[in-house]
Amino acid sequence: MTSSRQTQRTATHLPELAVRALPLLQKVGSVTKTAHQLGVSQSAVSQSIAELEKRVGVQVLRRGTQPVQLTQEGQVLVEYALNMQAAEKNAMAQINDLRHNKSGCVKIGSSGPSASTRLLPDLMQRVSRQYPGIALELREAQDQETIAALRRSEIDLAVITDIGDGDEFETIPLACDQLVGIVAQGAVTSSSISAAGFQQKPFIMTKGGSEPLVRKWFSKADSEPRVDHSIQQITSILAIVRAGLAYSIIAELALPEKTEGIDVLPLAPAAPRNLYLARLPITPSNSAARKVWELAEILFYAEAGRS
Repeated sequence: MTSSRQTQRTATHLPELAVRALPLLQKVGSVTKTAHQLGVSQSAVSQSIAELEKRVGVQVLRRGTQPVQLTQEGQVLVEYALNMQAAEKNAMAQINDLRHNKSGCVKIGSSGPSASTRLLPDLMQRVSRQYPGIALELREAQDQETIAALRRSEIDLAVITDIGDGDEFETIPLACDQLVGIVAQGAVTSSSISAAGFQQKPFIMTKGGSEPLVRKWFSKADSEPRVDHSIQQITSILAIVRAGLAYSIIAELALPEKTEGIDVLPLAPAAPRNLYLARLPITPSNSAARKVWELAEILFYAEAGRS
């Protein structure tokens, strides 16, 4: 007797009509009734089952029985057919959900707290409200890591500061930001701070995504930061600065709303930076990612129009 495993391997090449007919045939016990329910002729069903038996090399019907009965091999194929029908139904339901934006997962890369705390929450909230079936996955990393992940299509969208080649990504301008100096309250009497001013105190290098921009700003002044500490968490940086133990430079949008005990100083010269939502200029990996992008365009271009 042919094993069920052998039969299932062969079943991937079975005639489609026979696969559809077998579960019905087992249920109604009649080739005629099966053909009627499928909307085909009786001879079409009979020929398809004969072709099936030829390909598999076994009988799937017990001839001469009324109602028609299936052999053990036929019952194995009915199980296979039912599984295939269930899988097809499930796949079509998922595709329908995706088509109507009822589901899907969108991975968004963020270069740090400026995006994660100031720019993305509003967008994510609007997506969740308008498309509750769409799952959003936020991934934080430094700019270059985020850009690399976007290029490899490991994420669908990303908030970045460096767009590189102007043709590499489609972008939506999100915000104009700038680097600022942070010192303990009253530690500096001037209204701004230069590269030389940071040499007077231990310096904290942020590891939250702005480090390349900080180093670039120092290099323009032919200077090097005296890096005494390297810290990623903004709260940790603020605590050490507030205690008067060090100065630092971070992105203004990364600052919390309240900065008691901290003076925030413009840099001299200024160090502006622009933030963009970016994606590869190819067909989105799913319709959910396209919908999030379209919602971002509405949200941020509307904000730009009001400003």
